Amino acid sequence: MKTVAILAPMQQELDAVLNEFQTQTLIFERYGIKFVLALSGVGRANTAMNATLIIKEHNPDEIINVGSAGGLHAEQRILDIVIPEEVVAVDVDLTALGYEYGQVLGCPKSYFTDAKIRKELIEASKGLVDSHTGTIGSTEAFICREEQVREIQRRFDNKVVCVEMEAFSIAVVCDKFKIPFAVIRSLSDVPAKGEGNENDFNAFLNRASRNAAQLLHTLYKNRKAQP
Repeated sequence: MKTVAILAPMQQELDAVLNEFQTQTLIFERYGIKFVLALSGVGRANTAMNATLIIKEHNPDEIINVGSAGGLHAEQRILDIVIPEEVVAVDVDLTALGYEYGQVLGCPKSYFTDAKIRKELIEASKGLVDSHTGTIGSTEAFICREEQVREIQRRFDNKVVCVEMEAFSIAVVCDKFKIPFAVIRSLSDVPAKGEGNENDFNAFLNRASRNAAQLLHTLYKNRKAQP
């Protein structure tokens, strides 16, 4: 039986997944799959630690990172979905040592989600909500000021679709353990529209979490329905 690990950073995001699957247990079977749900914690250190522990204990066949994010393009709307292809760190600067901006010492400059899962997610998102693909950027800062948005887009040629705090760690850990992974993020706020998005984050976190959880559930229901 395939094992899928679902990692959510915040309790609200994890609760949304539990509610969507109508379960109160973190380990359960559905659609012929063993699901292992876990709270990754907020930020890259917490996420790397907990992702590694989940992998060592449960040896998942794939990992999905699910939760909320802040939109970095002004045309985006709150509750849109992002299904990223590329994952970067937008606050790492080793350029003085000859590395590209965002590149960690001894590591690639970016990581890529699993193409097959990403394609399935894009198909599953049709008819649910508006979705975006592209690059997701991880940072230890909450992005809420215009100068932060401008600097990120300047550094990454305006290709960063949204920002959050955990996807990069998921990518690094999965790359080390050779585990396919994907990311589902629903926009709780859009800092690219201007300042004050911290208020939107608090207001829309729960609804964004539900959107991401719904897409996650649809992904596996669709798989089960395939001949």
